[in-house]
Order: sequence, then C-alpha cells, then structure tokens
Amino acid sequence: MLNFTENDRAIIQNSYHNFLQSLKSDFQNTDIKSSLDCYAIIVKLLKEGHFSLNGNMKYLSSFDYLNLPYMMDGVQVMYGIGCCRHINSFVNDVMQMLGFNVSLLYVKIDETDTWHRATPLTANHVVVILKDHNSEYLLDAYNNYAFEIVGYDLEPLKLKNFAIPLMAKYPDDNIKEGGLILQKYYKLQELGIDYVYEY
Repeated sequence: MLNFTENDRAIIQNSYHNFLQSLKSDFQNTDIKSSLDCYAIIVKLLKEGHFSLNGNMKYLSSFDYLNLPYMMDGVQVMYGIGCCRHINSFVNDVMQMLGFNVSLLYVKIDETDTWHRATPLTANHVVVILKDHNSEYLLDAYNNYAFEIVGYDLEPLKLKNFAIPLMAKYPDDNIKEGGLILQKYYKLQELGIDYVYEY
C-alpha cells in the first residue's frame, strides 16, 4: 500500500499548517469578522483555485483519490481537486483556525434524498455545522450553499460576494510545496508503484 515517506509526510503536514496560519493572519488583518462572511470568502477563494497548486479547483465525487494513511482530508485541495469530504474538511479546518465553533457532520443520503446522521465509514456526504451566537448553520462549500437551521427547517442564506486583496496572495509557497508532494504521489499511484523507500 502506498504511503508517505516520513520526510514527505512532515513536509505536507507543515505546509498545510503553515498555509492555514498564513490564511488566519490574512483574515485577522481585515475588518471582516462575521463567520458567514469569512465562509463566503473561503468558498470564493477555493472555487477560484487560489488554494491549489495550479490555480484551478475541480469538484469531483468520482476520482481515484489517494488513500494515504495520516493524510488530513483538507490537504487534498492543495492539489486542486476534491470531493465533499476534502472541500468541507478544508473549510472546517480554516474556520476552526479562525476561532469559529464548527464541526463536521457525516450524512447518509438515501435514495429519497433524505438525510440521516452517519459515521465517517457509512456516510456518503460531509457538511460543516457552524454555531455562532444563538444560531446554527449548515454549510456545504462543495455544493456552494449555506442554510440556517431553524428548528427542523433549513432556511437558505444569501451570502455576500467579496472582492478582496487577499486573493492576490494565493497560491502561496506552502500550497505549492504541499501540492507538489501530492502531485508526486498521484504520479506514483498512476504508475502502479505501491511502495516508496525512505531516503
């Protein structure tokens, strides 16, 4: 089974951590403090490819994704492709880094489009739950929507559209470094190589 070398694992974990820290610092230097406004900006930057190696972002549920032990799901966006698990895990990681009360919700959507709580192993969809003041929100960057949870109902939210100078800074060197590691392992997977020696 393909696995990161110790060196590559350290590089990708550090790259992702440093990238999140840099993004947090950039947000703190703006006057944008609302959780929903921050979410809207993250989704915009993500969709426009600012957080990926090559400046492109593809949202695909069917793809031969790397299944490497110890790889955080959100890291995948640095390669420029992701399913709901990768996209929403990334949003969750950023929102947590910014100090918001968020968590992942694993969902099993049945053939009638009814949602049921699930475990990570049985889920076929992942969303983010945001609790802010006395309100609770369901966020899904993969499908580009946000709802306020009101009792048993979901009220759709219209998010602001931001144009901010933050966008010019990305992708940063951390994204490039992590993305290149992922690119290498995707190439190894494509070539059928299932073991990489430590060096």
